[in-house]
Formats: sequence, C-alpha cells, structure tokens
Amino acid sequence: MKCAMVTLAASLIFVTTAVSQDLPPEVLLLSRVKRHTKEELERLPNISCLETVHRDYQPARGKLRPLDTVRLEVFTSGDKELFASPGDRRFSERHPMSYAGSGTLGDGFFGLYLKDILVNGRVSYAYKGEEAIGGRRLARWDYRLPLMWSGQIIRLPEGSGTVGLHGSFWAEPQTGDVIRLEVNGDDFPPTLPITEAAWNINYERTALGDNAVVLIPRSGEFRMVKFSGETSHNGIEFTHCRVFGAQSAIDFDAPDSAEHTPSFGVVSIDDTLRPLPGGLQIAVKLRSRISADMAVGALITGVVAGKVSGKGAVVIVAGSPVRGRIRLLERYADPFPHFVVALEFTEVELQGIRYLFYADLVEVESAPGVEQTLSTPSETEEVNLLFGGRRVSRSWETLSIPRLPGVAIFFFKGSKLELPQDFRTVWKTRVLAP
Repeated sequence: MKCAMVTLAASLIFVTTAVSQDLPPEVLLLSRVKRHTKEELERLPNISCLETVHRDYQPARGKLRPLDTVRLEVFTSGDKELFASPGDRRFSERHPMSYAGSGTLGDGFFGLYLKDILVNGRVSYAYKGEEAIGGRRLARWDYRLPLMWSGQIIRLPEGSGTVGLHGSFWAEPQTGDVIRLEVNGDDFPPTLPITEAAWNINYERTALGDNAVVLIPRSGEFRMVKFSGETSHNGIEFTHCRVFGAQSAIDFDAPDSAEHTPSFGVVSIDDTLRPLPGGLQIAVKLRSRISADMAVGALITGVVAGKVSGKGAVVIVAGSPVRGRIRLLERYADPFPHFVVALEFTEVELQGIRYLFYADLVEVESAPGVEQTLSTPSETEEVNLLFGGRRVSRSWETLSIPRLPGVAIFFFKGSKLELPQDFRTVWKTRVLAP
C-alpha cells in the first residue's frame, strides 16, 4: 500500500508539471506574481510611515489650485491602516479625513488594493505585454473586479456606495514584485454623486532594518470628480518608514457619540527613536557609494559633518552616524541622459541613542552632474496660412521635484551615475509633535 501511494504521488507530480508546461508564459507569470504578492502581504511586519499629502482642489468651472499639505503617521500590518497625528503614539481606525477636517483624502495604499485585486480572487485579467517604466521593463496586466464582488466603499457627506474596480498593474518579471498599481472606480450608484475616482500607487522594495526588506508604497495619487465638476487631487508620499513594535487594545466602554467613538487603538512600545529639537542645522556627508547599479530601498549611511549647536550647547557631535535608504533612482534617455535620485535619511545616532531625522533640505552641495532643476527643450510649430510659411520656435521647460522631510531629491545629468562618498547635504530640523 505504501508503494502505491508513492507511485500515485509521482504520477500527480508528473501530470501537474506537464500541464504547467503547456500554459502560456504570461499565465505562469501571473500565477507567480499573485503567489508572491500573497506571501509579501502575509510576512509584512508592523510598520509605521510618515504620510505627506499635497492636496489640490478645483471648483466647478475653475482652475486646479493647491489647497494644503496634510501630514499623518500611518501604522499597518497589511490588513488595515491606522492613523495618528505625527509624533503621537496612539493610532486610531478613524478615517484620515478626521485629521484634515475638510476636503478629500484617500487611503488603502499599503496592501488593501493589492489584496482585493491579486489575492482575494473574483478578478478577470488580460495580459498587455511589457512596458518601460522608470528605466525598467515591467509586465502589464489589465484587470476588472465587478461591483458584485467588490468591497470598495466610497463615503462622502453627500452620499456613499459600493463601486466596482478596474485598472492595470505592472510587475517585475524577475522578482514578481508589483511596482505600480492603477485603480479606477466604476458602476457608481445613484447615491454617490461622482463621475470619477482613481488611485495610483507606486511600490518599492525597502530595507527597514537588518532583517526586514519589504514591499511597501513609496508614493501615490488619488483623484475624484463630482457631478458638479468639483475635482479633488491628492499627491501622496511615504517617508520615514520603520518596523514598529506595538500592542493593540479596543475600548468598548467609551460612549457612542461624535466626541467618543469606540475605536481600535494601538499604543507604541517602540521608543527607540527620539525627536530632535526644531531649528537645528545639520550638515551630512555621505559615506555610502551611490551608483546606477544599486537597488531602490538599499540602506545608506552618512556622518554629521560638523558639530551642531543649539541654545549655546553642542547637541550633536561631528561624526555622529546618519542612516537612511535610496528612495528613488530612475534612469532616462530623453531629452538627454539623466537620472532622478532621492536619498532619504531617517535617523541620526548620538551616544548610542537614535533620533528621528525629521528635517527639511536646505542645500545640496555642488558636484559634477548634480542639478536641483532640469531644463528640457520644447519645440512648437506655428503655421502662417496667409503666406503659406511655417516657423518653429524653441523654448525650455524647467522641471523640479517637490521636497519632502528627510529626502534629498535631485537630478544627475549623464549616462553614468557616481556620487562621491563625501557628497554633502545641509538640513534644518523641524518639530515633530501631535
């Protein structure tokens, strides 16, 4: 009997292998991407990130203009997202809108959409081939999650309702990592007065410590258009991400009112990163070699270039170690070879105590190839119908990148990237308080 069982198992393995070899390569790749995504979400540790949201608003028949900037701390383990004011250590299940007061804010960027689209099933897929995004060749699929299987609910003061989802995602064929996800709402119910709701999320593999390298969102967008023509847009960036030790508690005794809403709370037991005083000017010299062959998310190190004083006393001594990661490293060939580079510093250590590096960039040292802005040529053609002539005029468009706390973003002109190890940046700390 034992021999028969072994023979049967061998036969099943043979049949499964034979069937898999007959499947198209894109079907096998999709199966691997889905399996890999499920594994990534299951092993995602408790992490917290600083979320910076640049909000724009366009009234009906008006122009899109900046509204404000919202900063929150988000805590997640992949199953749900909890929020707090920056520097606070009690997280709540309340929607991030409760911290902003008005306007629109999107959520669900840390895996909720990945789980619905690539793990939970009920989704149809169509392979669209490979595309170049950010200097990488990525495999693209279009998908649709019908309304009857979707759990996506949009809530507005004017009404709410469940919507269907469709869009695209791009994955790295070698690793199976999903790098970009686009989500569009559809089948809006009459109770929901909108014509468009769309989310874009960019993911990256990020080192959060010695033993944690995980796939988390780097940036995202949310756009919503109402029947009236009002448009809300969120540009979202995630920085200062770290593994977060926490204990959870649910308060069932609080009265159910607007001021006391029962909610899931998380209290931090990770006090290893302390805040620095605001207003300190810190010069950092890079110690890691930065080149084009490095991976986004890789850990980098630097040192404080000179003593940092505050209120007449030395607060940080020269040589104190600074740590962070490569946040962005994209290669472009047009209109000329260049890179977009972002170095994110997250902590500084002083006498064995780690402090949160929460600071605004003041200056990037001049170095060969390094540019804060990039001017690109733009040609326009004008037609003179009266005389049958044409005139081509050339202008220059200046590109710049929004700044984020703790992040040095710049362009590097050339086809080969090599930053000197003593590359210097200057920062000014800001107060991190709830």
